[in-house]
Amino acid sequence: MRLGHCLLCVFVLAVSSCAADPRDAYDARVAPESSVPEAASALAGEAADSVNNASEKIANDNEKSPSTTIKKTATTEPREEFYIAPYRGTKVPSDLANSPRLALKVDNAPSALPQQGIQWADIVFEELVEGGLTRFLAIFHAHIPESVGPIRSARSSDVPLLVPFDGALFGSSGSNSAFQKLLETIGVQDAGAYRAPGYYFRRLDRPAPSDLWAKSEKLLDAASSHSYPAQPLWEFDVSDTPRLQGSNQVQGVEVNWGSSDVSFLWDDEVSAWRRFQNGEPHLALDENGEKIAIAPENLIIQFTKYSLTEEVDVNGARIPLAEVAEGSGAAWVLRNGQLLEARWTKPNITVHPQFVDGTGKSISMAPGSTWILLAPRDSAQIIQEQD
Repeated sequence: MRLGHCLLCVFVLAVSSCAADPRDAYDARVAPESSVPEAASALAGEAADSVNNASEKIANDNEKSPSTTIKKTATTEPREEFYIAPYRGTKVPSDLANSPRLALKVDNAPSALPQQGIQWADIVFEELVEGGLTRFLAIFHAHIPESVGPIRSARSSDVPLLVPFDGALFGSSGSNSAFQKLLETIGVQDAGAYRAPGYYFRRLDRPAPSDLWAKSEKLLDAASSHSYPAQPLWEFDVSDTPRLQGSNQVQGVEVNWGSSDVSFLWDDEVSAWRRFQNGEPHLALDENGEKIAIAPENLIIQFTKYSLTEEVDVNGARIPLAEVAEGSGAAWVLRNGQLLEARWTKPNITVHPQFVDGTGKSISMAPGSTWILLAPRDSAQIIQEQD
């Protein structure tokens, strides 16, 4: 607990000096890729591919599917060992048990669409940045795609999100010196483009600054030999008839970030929450450049207080700071087509928030990916089921 208070004090003192990150000031070291990856050819196609085609390509986490080892034996086949992925509750090969965790800062400006690789993240935090737009902090462990992008600069709101992922690799396009020094105090391995430019490349078919991609698979080479094993953030409900006690069946939710409207609608066919952004299906590119519908199995709306710092971005907009280092507040937890009104609580900066029901019991998630939206208060509304 004393460590948590010390880190919180360091964080509060440092916020004023590192809230405003320069316009990817360290990106100049990253040279353009001489030949654009094969995925680039798909980008030249029409952005509005059929949603039905995209839904067929949604990653089936159940196929990726376990922190105990399950031994699968057969008389005529060699024994296979599996491991429960701690962030998504699905089976993965047991050799991933001690694999590094990778956190990447992903752009979500209009020029960043479609992103690549973010659909493979186990956990995604969406946070408000300047101008009423959002950025993602994507956590990868069960599957690391070959490349992820566009990568953008870090924000002070990332610090309390990163601290509990002790020992994880963190990649971004840039940050100021104060933020870099702060990263050194929180146990996160800084693998930003300014430290490891060889693990990043520029897409010649994308406009700057939304043109920087991470060679995410290769970034694992930068991991320290003493990375800590991943620990579950919550339990997973694997029952045949999953039901959130006290929940209501809903069609989805909508969040107004200011300059961006986001909604998630439940899709029975894929048992996931299909994401829409500004009225359009939110699609991402797979490793072959094919468009994939973003549809997490779990969705959490963590209502968050934001304060405007005195720092401004290159356009003169004041930079918001999410107050999530510690505290509590209202939350909505959505899974299996249900919504449960809940609470989030975070005793100090060193631990992940807990999401609890009205009795104080921790809420379990469905196996699969989880998106956590740090939504401003009063910014979200429920979309009720249609008759």
